[in-house]
Amino acid sequence: MAAVEMSPHPMEEYFSEQGVLSRMEGFEFRPQQLQIAMRVWDLLHSPIPGTLAIEAPTGIGKSFALLVPSLLWATENDRTVLLLTAGHALQGQLVNKDIPLLGEFLPRPFRFGTLKGRTNYLCLRRSAELEKGGFLAFGDEGATSVKILRWSRTTETGDLSELELPETHPVLERIAASREGCLGRFCPMKSECFLQKLTLQAQNWHLIVTNYHLFFSHLDGGRRPFPVHFDAVLCDEAHRIPEAARSSATRSASPERFRKILSANHLSDLNKAFRNLDLPAEKLAEGWQAAVRGVERVFGRLALLSREESVFRQPLTGLRQDLEGGVEVLAGELERFVSRTVGGEQQQEVAEGFAVASQLVEALEDLRWCLDVVDYPRWATWWDGNQIQSTPVLAGASVREALASMEDVPLVCTSATLTVGEEFRFWEKESGISPSETLVLDSPFDLPTQMSIWVIDLGQRVTDNGYDAKASRVIEKMCDANGGRTLVLCSSKRLMRAVSARLKAKEREYRLLCQGEAPKEELLEAFRSDETSVLVGSLSFREGIDIPGDGLTQVILDRIPFPHPEDPIVRARRDLEGKETFIQSTLPMSRLFLRQAFGRLIRRKTDAGRVVILDGRALQREDWGIFQDFPGVPVKRVRLVPTP
Repeated sequence: MAAVEMSPHPMEEYFSEQGVLSRMEGFEFRPQQLQIAMRVWDLLHSPIPGTLAIEAPTGIGKSFALLVPSLLWATENDRTVLLLTAGHALQGQLVNKDIPLLGEFLPRPFRFGTLKGRTNYLCLRRSAELEKGGFLAFGDEGATSVKILRWSRTTETGDLSELELPETHPVLERIAASREGCLGRFCPMKSECFLQKLTLQAQNWHLIVTNYHLFFSHLDGGRRPFPVHFDAVLCDEAHRIPEAARSSATRSASPERFRKILSANHLSDLNKAFRNLDLPAEKLAEGWQAAVRGVERVFGRLALLSREESVFRQPLTGLRQDLEGGVEVLAGELERFVSRTVGGEQQQEVAEGFAVASQLVEALEDLRWCLDVVDYPRWATWWDGNQIQSTPVLAGASVREALASMEDVPLVCTSATLTVGEEFRFWEKESGISPSETLVLDSPFDLPTQMSIWVIDLGQRVTDNGYDAKASRVIEKMCDANGGRTLVLCSSKRLMRAVSARLKAKEREYRLLCQGEAPKEELLEAFRSDETSVLVGSLSFREGIDIPGDGLTQVILDRIPFPHPEDPIVRARRDLEGKETFIQSTLPMSRLFLRQAFGRLIRRKTDAGRVVILDGRALQREDWGIFQDFPGVPVKRVRLVPTP
């Protein structure tokens, strides 16, 4: 019987050793990259849409493996692919570098772009108010206001990042196209609105790059009101899905939010709108002042709570009654006003009043939700000294609800850290996503020869007196011995400050960079450019750092990254899951955090270095399997020599 000759897979034409992409500078054939591309192609061309979850270690080219089959499919069939990332940094890299580069190698041209949250774009109406206000000065005699107005007349996108202002600059909040105060279809500048124009352009893109927070903020209740139709979804950094979904669902209220809404200018806007509609406004000012006093009483009582009292399990009935007593008159006036403005055309003054009323109604709804301590322990509610907030403990239900209308949409989820013990069960529970197909790929690196793990037992608990001083001394010695070239990940800001102070106490042969002393991207750029530098930060720096070569040869953690037991979400989860929560949730999450932190060290086949963890439990508690995800990597126990 004659042998059947198998035709090559379409992706081999691009990712094989002599494939199309081999002409790309720096291309290296990676079998794992080809595997991903083949599986994505097959999913997109399957008659039955499914969900594919892929764990693929760093260094194998996940982005191109996702993009090539997706762009080919989209251009062949005139479809739209939505690519989700965790933040703006990766969005920028994809849109400004990776995707344009691919355009040189694919057979058909494609249209693409990025969508960010609305506060990343300029509101033309608000920027015009800068000029009306006489060019507001921000310690610069109005220079920034002038710069913004000139830029607003030439920019094509309205993307505020083009201004290159610090993220915390106060002018950005004043000119951003936030939902608060947006007049929507009643805005006199709606035909020029950057957001509206961008959304219209995106209708014709083959590829839309956006972030999880924007995606989940639109997918409310599974109704899929995302502003642009899409036919497939690619989720990069998919381990961030639960966090992003939880953040999007969180409701909060703060004194600062109400101070802005209940301002004299907003009362003036409402008064003008009432007069425009011939509505009597005698009770408006009275109700407004009563609401100001009522809200102040609520937040004043919250501010008096002790730390233990600030995590809530039962409804705050007394505070809710205080609130309702204060806002009763104003709520009635707002209801009467809104009923007259719903539907039909509105003059600008009425529209501005409606925007104020909508902001206030939404803020009151959020405050009521929090004071009612809804659905504990499935939701955690607490006062943190600045705001009261309520967040879902488990994000899975929110994600499932959001994706309910996407059963006909192929979904690909990729990350370097989706499994615990090569199983997806933990991520499935956390994310609410049940993949129909999975793929776990081996690391392209020889980790047992490229890295080692050092465990140093400090002999103290984090809560013990002297812990910070002892940990700081050990970290200092390890950094000095390594000649810098170190990322230090601290379990608390208190320890981070102690380590920074210790390393600053005398002159070093390396540069010291500390979280909080500059914006994160600026710190990371300095860390990349100075090969011997040391970066001290919190656990949040376990991601987003790519320093191949000799610039990073040591990563130090002061402890296994367990969450603080008194964290409100941790407490609620303990009440929800019972005594099994440590094994079911806390331990798996900590192992994922460790993998993310360890992953900073080895980024290329020529990299080498060590991870140091100052926590003896990593070896003492074999049942925890802390290093189970690093088979064959040598583990060295280091004992401290007592100082005289």
